[in-house]
Amino acid sequence: MDKRATTARLRRLVAVVGTALLIPLGVSSTASAAPADSGDGHRAITLGAPETLRTVTKTDATAAGDLDCRPGESVLTRTQSCSYWRIPVEYTVNKVPEGTANLWAKSTATLDPRNRYTWHQTVTLRLTDPTTWAGFATNGSVGFDCGHCQVPASGERYLFPGLTVTYQFTVTSPGRALVSDSIRPYATLSAPRHDKGSAVIGSTFRPRCDSTPRITPQTTGGCVYPDVPALYKIDVTNARVAAVGWHVLWAQRNLKHPWGVVNSRYPLHRTFDQTLQGRNRDVACGTGVPRPPNRPDLTCDEYPFAQTYEGASRNPDYSCHFLNERANSREGSVRKADLNGQRVLENDAFYVQVVNVPKAKRDLGEPSPYGPVGCGHD
Repeated sequence: MDKRATTARLRRLVAVVGTALLIPLGVSSTASAAPADSGDGHRAITLGAPETLRTVTKTDATAAGDLDCRPGESVLTRTQSCSYWRIPVEYTVNKVPEGTANLWAKSTATLDPRNRYTWHQTVTLRLTDPTTWAGFATNGSVGFDCGHCQVPASGERYLFPGLTVTYQFTVTSPGRALVSDSIRPYATLSAPRHDKGSAVIGSTFRPRCDSTPRITPQTTGGCVYPDVPALYKIDVTNARVAAVGWHVLWAQRNLKHPWGVVNSRYPLHRTFDQTLQGRNRDVACGTGVPRPPNRPDLTCDEYPFAQTYEGASRNPDYSCHFLNERANSREGSVRKADLNGQRVLENDAFYVQVVNVPKAKRDLGEPSPYGPVGCGHD
């Protein structure tokens, strides 16, 4: 199609839309109502079912930057969520289709693991491909279905076809000691002489806000998505944790089950139960375990960790190894702070990943860290 034909087509389209709206373009960011129905039938807007969605769970520590997702995708991390839906829109007269459009809705949220009172949500709407005049005169508002939290209404905004409209929200949580919530966005569309249409426009996500003692100061608490296991990374280039990291790497590759390996069926589950922790240590590293002779500087390190439900008293598939006492203690402090920062509570799942492993070690089927690993037999 040549340039003149395209220009003529656009002029005809603008004329049709302007006549239908009976308003000057650019007067307001909200499309004004047209004159009352002239009796040509009952008009309505219907939002259909979204396209098939693909859910992606990203197990990682608190993500840096803004999480994004593609159309048809729902993405979740420990502290961020994103869903991007395409929703068909139908304009009808007396229940007979008169035209269609597509509504593209992206909903994102960022939780704060250091603030249990508020978090931020963003919703963007974009209306495309309208085939009737009403599609050029559609307004949209956004709200949320939330179990315990409160979200202010957005108000209506004009959805100029092809342009993205952004709605920002601050969500308020009750701030109690422990709140497990669910939240999902919905949109309401309106057009002149049409009944409004409403539908859910994003995935349901389930944040948890708490002020558990010993995790962070109770005055602040914080929020996470507990459906996503936390990820504890052990960097073998960090002298504070390297010795434990090599032991964990050996255990994950050589035990019968890959305990704690990312995205495996064997996550670890944290416990604060001192009695259970003591039993786990007694089995893995008790007095019956032979100590390396003439090495009072070494202490016994066990994996899975004693502070988990997968520890040795409940799970015979474990490893122990004698390490420098200071190195062993330092790693325990680092791990506690890391899991606390990700709000890993009692019985919460988490994974353990050993990172920055030299290539020579990565390629070995059965790597040996700083000597053989066993339970008192090294």
